[in-house]
Amino acid sequence: MDAEPDVTVAWGGLSTPGRRVLVQLGAVWLLGTTLLTAAIPALAPLLFVGWGAVLVGLLVVVVLGAGLLWLIARSTASVTVLGARPGLWVLLVLAGGLALARLGWRWTDEVGLGVSSDATLTLLLGGVPFVLVAGLLLRGWRPRLAAGLALVGLLGVGLVALARSGPDEVTERLRYAAQDRRTAYVVEIPGYRPVDSAYGGALGAGEFAPADPSAVPPARYVNVIADPVVGDARGECGQPHLDAAPAAESCATEPGGAVYLRGVVEHGYQITRGDRGVVVLGSLAVDRDLLRRATRTLRPATVGDLPTEERPADLFVVDLPGYRAQPLGIPRGVGYGPADHTGGAASVRVGLSVTVAGQDPCVQAACTSEGAGLTYVRREDSHAYVLRRGDVDVGVTGGVSVGRELLRDAALSARPASEDELLRALPPPPDRDLLDRLRAWLQTVPAAATS
Repeated sequence: MDAEPDVTVAWGGLSTPGRRVLVQLGAVWLLGTTLLTAAIPALAPLLFVGWGAVLVGLLVVVVLGAGLLWLIARSTASVTVLGARPGLWVLLVLAGGLALARLGWRWTDEVGLGVSSDATLTLLLGGVPFVLVAGLLLRGWRPRLAAGLALVGLLGVGLVALARSGPDEVTERLRYAAQDRRTAYVVEIPGYRPVDSAYGGALGAGEFAPADPSAVPPARYVNVIADPVVGDARGECGQPHLDAAPAAESCATEPGGAVYLRGVVEHGYQITRGDRGVVVLGSLAVDRDLLRRATRTLRPATVGDLPTEERPADLFVVDLPGYRAQPLGIPRGVGYGPADHTGGAASVRVGLSVTVAGQDPCVQAACTSEGAGLTYVRREDSHAYVLRRGDVDVGVTGGVSVGRELLRDAALSARPASEDELLRALPPPPDRDLLDRLRAWLQTVPAAATS
């Protein structure tokens, strides 16, 4: 087999193969530039005619371009390894050049060069992708090596420029999550776990719940709801059927006609007042005897009982020492909760919140300054510590059953989330294309290498 002839360039002048190489690459550059600066942009007005006209125009451009490339391949066949297969050479140069040009346009736009929108730059650089592909198909290892090194070098520079362009990955994720980087804080609270486990382990932001579920006290509430008595439907104990009554696992009629009902999560009493049935239902944490005594005090509500309610006359209230009444929306009625706000998950929950400084945390609250930017805030149903850190206020709020020292320690130990923690917790924006994903990966490589 004959050795593959090399393309040489003498110091005193070009050899005959060298001149043919320049002719081929020059013609390829000119054709590629013409395609990008004239032929393809000329298709844009056809959009006003319709996509059919665009497709026909594109087919004409491709056929003409392929034909001209075929003439170039035939006239310079001796300098390419595909001289005997000009059709394959045409396919590789045309498809590879267009693909590299598309990638180059997008790439340069991403890094701020804007080649695709600059006619002069497109004129000068538009044919380079086609030249690089043709260079890889030349005879001799030297020109192929030069073309390969040029391509690898451009890709390397492009990767570095891409990694440094646009917002970094953390900033992009924060923007997608609509979160200010200054307020991205995390904390670990002994005996608690974050409700959102995105950060992993005991580290979290937002709401925290006791790590031991048994540490959550049962909720205590009582609801008084009245329904019209309609029809003859009766429950197991002979009481009128009401939508507000729970599905009873057991029931018993007590002296005076009140019917005790016990369900899976609620229990209480049902009695009849005229054409209405009324249920006094509490959570299972509320004592039955308390519900019985409350039922005996049942009476129509007045403005004095519910001063914020527009129509109190169609509601009923009871006397419940230690509880506070408020209207219910759906179903319509009156709800009672502990006046001291104890019981239930809210009384032992802890929440971390960070806001840009400027809002007064002491509005409708009693505050005590402890110095060094730390303030204790007491409200009726919660208490908190707020720590001023630079231009943000770091607040840790807890229910009334949470210890004050725990809140204080949590506020002092809260810290800004690291980049690795934010990358773990924040989801990437959707609908990313390949170049966006590549940039995100390039930006996370240094952090992963040093961790």
